[in-house]
Order: sequence, then C-alpha cells, then structure tokens
Amino acid sequence: MELYRRSTETIAWRRKLRGFLWTGRLFCPLFLVVYVTAWGAFVRLCLYGGVRRNLPLLALCMAFFAVYLIVYFAELCMYGKRSLKRIFSQFEIEENRIAAEWEEDDRKQQAVFELRDVRWYRKKKGQIFLFLKGHRFVWLDTEQISEQKREFLEMKLTQRGILATHFWRIPIALILAGVTFLGAAGTAWSAVPFNGKLSWVINELQSSRRVRLVHNNIYEDGLDGILEDIRGKVDLPEKLCLVNSFNLHFRADGTVETLYTFVKGFDENGNFVDSYLISYDAADSDKITIWLGGAADMEFDQEKDLEPLLEAMRVLPLKETVENWQEDIYGILYYGERSWGYSTEGIRYLEPDGSVSYPGAYASAEIKGFSVSVFCPENEAVTPVRYLYRGIL
Repeated sequence: MELYRRSTETIAWRRKLRGFLWTGRLFCPLFLVVYVTAWGAFVRLCLYGGVRRNLPLLALCMAFFAVYLIVYFAELCMYGKRSLKRIFSQFEIEENRIAAEWEEDDRKQQAVFELRDVRWYRKKKGQIFLFLKGHRFVWLDTEQISEQKREFLEMKLTQRGILATHFWRIPIALILAGVTFLGAAGTAWSAVPFNGKLSWVINELQSSRRVRLVHNNIYEDGLDGILEDIRGKVDLPEKLCLVNSFNLHFRADGTVETLYTFVKGFDENGNFVDSYLISYDAADSDKITIWLGGAADMEFDQEKDLEPLLEAMRVLPLKETVENWQEDIYGILYYGERSWGYSTEGIRYLEPDGSVSYPGAYASAEIKGFSVSVFCPENEAVTPVRYLYRGIL
C-alpha cells in the first residue's frame, strides 16, 4: 500500500513539474516576442508572398522554438535528477528556511530548503510549488498546517519580490490567445480565393499538375513522347482539340526549349471532359505545367482537331527541314485547319506514308487544310515551311 501511495505521489509530482515548467516557458516575455514575430511573418507570407523576405525570418523563429523545446526537456531532466520527488505535508519554517520531514523505511528523514534560493513559485488551492536555484522543485502541501503558519510562509515568499510570482503570465496568456486568433483568422482570410497569395498557391495545387519532361527530344520522341509524359500525371483524353494554338520551340539538336498549347479533351462519346493549358520552359524548369479548367467553350471544334498534328509529326521530315537553316532555335506552329489562299510559298503536301509533294507555281484552287508550320522564331527572313497533312480529309 505504501509503495502504491509513493508511486502515485511521484506521478503527480512529475505531472505538476512538467505543467509548471511548460507554462513558465510558454508565458515568457521572450517567447511572446518571437511568437508574435513568427505569426507576423507567416501571415505576411500568406497574404503577400515575399518568400525571400519572410521565409528566413520564419525559419529563425522556428529554430528558436526548436531550441526552446530542447532547453525545456533539458531543464525538466535536471529538475527530475536534483529534486526530491515527494509531496511535503510536514515542515517547519525557521526564519529563512523550510525544514521538511518524512518517513522512509520506518526512519525519519529531513531536508532543508533556503527561502533565499526560491527563483519563482506558484500557489494553488492550498498547495505551494517552489522552484529553487540549482534546478530543484519542492511541493508543499499546506492544507494540514495551521493558518498562521501558512500566512507566515506566504509572507516570506512575498519578500522574494513580484518577479518571483511571474505576474505577467496572465496578460501574456491573453495576448498569446489574441495573436493566435488573429493569425489564424488572417491565414484563413488569405486562403479565400483572390484574397491573398495563399489562395493562389492553393488554387495552383488544386488546378495544376507538374510532370517532368523525360521525352525532351522532338527528333527522337516526337509529340507522342511529350503526351506520354503528360499522361503519366494527368488523365488526358485521347480526343483533343485546340482552344488557340500549339507552339513548340526546339534547338538544332532536337531538344525542346518551350511548349505552349491550350486544348480541350473529350471522351469517346464526344462529351467534354476538361481543358488543359500546357506550358514548358526549359530555362525555368525541367517540368511541364498543366493547368486544368479554364475553357469557356465546351464544344469540339473539328477545324482545330489535334489528331492531324500528331499524325503528321510521326512522318514529317523535321530534321531534314531545318538542317540547312543554320539557326539555334526552330519552331513548330499548328492552328488546325488553315487557308493559305492561292499562295504556294513554302507549301508542302505531306502524305500519311511520309512522302512530300510540292504544289505547282500557281494554284488553281484555294490551298486549305490541316497545316503544320516549321519556322525560325529568331529569323523572320527565313520562309516557313507549311506542311498540309493529307491523311485526314
């Protein structure tokens, strides 16, 4: 029975020590300053962005909290090692000393604590908790002593000064609660669409996907390789049509430099699935960005069907077309079905088997069809070659 009572007393002692040390550190003026600074940096980051300005400050605050937590556990360990883990209900006050007594193994034990060693203390429902120099924690149960002795002890403790009571803990607790509420409210407000930077980040996470471009050589992989990479992240329908255009730039060795297109996807029954804004810039990232949604028109536009482009690129002699131009960057442009009037300049007819034919010097009928233009973006003097694909009529 005695062993059980002692174990229960030790558990209660440890719980009180942990609680008081934690609140003592939590309601510290230094912690308040860093806490307010951290919330301020975080809310500014959510509202306005400014990663370079706010993130380092926020990181410093997080580092402080980590060190603060480590110090708390270290202090808790030291108090546990240097203190007597028991509740003292029998003690005498001798001038500036507290002489506590208890029985252990049928023998009387005594410990003396100097009141001048009290760093800070708490009073709660007839209990007095002392934190002494040297990381010692003393729990005094004053319910069984006389009122006169209790008042005398409290009078002695008041001589330690107002700082020993940590009088600031209540106003700091209120400020912490207020700062937490305002910070959480500001963060929530910044997450509302178009209110702050955070809302755009959330929108990007919800509405965009990023996938690494592995098949990045247009000569070797073609457009099928690019679509294969995209379909690894996005369930892209097989039936696609353009919203505006398909524009791809590549280097002389075939490496894709930039890609931009906006397409709509439809299922096998012709029902609209979603729209996909696809962009890539090798100078910024090795990943393709795909934005979902955004198309206002949900009808399939036969004149902007993407399939002719995909079929044409499988047989189009791209490398042979650009090898004599001696430029650094080349481009592929596709708008779907286009009319070139009666001009035969740069026109080539491309058959499904890859054979290429030329129109006559003069066209007797309007030149029109699904056209893939190969051009030099940085040299407008070079006449683009316009391949009219004859596979889909």
